[in-house]
Amino acid sequence: MTKETNKADEGSEISYSLALEELQEILADLESDQVDIDELAKKVERANELLQQCQKRLTSTQMQVEKIIEVLNED
Repeated sequence: MTKETNKADEGSEISYSLALEELQEILADLESDQVDIDELAKKVERANELLQQCQKRLTSTQMQVEKIIEVLNED
């Protein structure tokens, strides 16, 4: 994922797989010790946004699966 794509996606919902990919990139940046101090807070904030989106998507998917299982068990 390019930095241009990342910036375009900030504040908008993206797919779970793209969010994970961006999180992995941020983590790699943070682990490299090469993060500019001026960018550190921005990267951590973006990671938090992505984590919240992923958690929301996981919760939603879990609820959908549970509803489907309920319907299947009723039959």
